[in-house]
Amino acid sequence: MDTELIIMRILHIGPGVVWVGSAFFAAFILNPRLRALGPDMEKQVTASINKIWGPVVHGAAAITIIVGFLLISRSPSGGFGDLFNTNWGWAIGIGLIASFVALLFGGLAGFSQARKRSLNDESSDHVGLRSLDVKAAIYEKLHASIALLAVAAMAAARWV
Repeated sequence: MDTELIIMRILHIGPGVVWVGSAFFAAFILNPRLRALGPDMEKQVTASINKIWGPVVHGAAAITIIVGFLLISRSPSGGFGDLFNTNWGWAIGIGLIASFVALLFGGLAGFSQARKRSLNDESSDHVGLRSLDVKAAIYEKLHASIALLAVAAMAAARWV
């Protein structure tokens, strides 16, 4: 295995661990606890965390996907022409689609959270705020779970 491929795999796997691990931590530990603390505390903590969290997690996701495309193009096992044509191509293709779907749900979760924060100050619509909370929680869990599916599919590609 050549040095370039090793470096690209490290640049793909490392940020991928940050992305998926952060998604799971946020969806299943951090955000449910913040919601339980109430809207004022949730708003203060998320305002502080998101200044760092957003760029780190979005950057990790972007690096993971970009380097993933480079890995596909340089893979000795296959390439873009093998996507959905070989067992390797199916595993990588499913992982690729899952990573974009996960990214979409992560964006929807962030949008729902931002919308809730902006309405929190000016709205007495507690039902609407609660609805945004429920949507964000669902999107967060879908983001984390589908990102994990992407990891599993791509990890399996080596052995199929």
